[in-house]
Amino acid sequence: MKSFRKQPRDHLDYDVILTDWLEPEDEITGVEIETPAGIAVTQRSVEPDRIKVWVAGGASGQSYKLTLLIYTRSRIKEVELLIIVVEM
Repeated sequence: MKSFRKQPRDHLDYDVILTDWLEPEDEITGVEIETPAGIAVTQRSVEPDRIKVWVAGGASGQSYKLTLLIYTRSRIKEVELLIIVVEM
């Protein structure tokens, strides 16, 4: 699980790059994102080899696990991101 740090008022983007995992001729076709209460996914974009997720909010001292269910033409991949919110 990848982890990232952000401040409570940051609105940042995070990339999930699957180039090494994808089979030849396969590509990402969609994503479902499970987001816990207290933090928000404000945008997402799907490209053939990556997902970009924009995240805002969160309380200082809290950690939030985002679960991405990524669909390709032939497979499904679950990826988790840990967003750690700290006042720096």
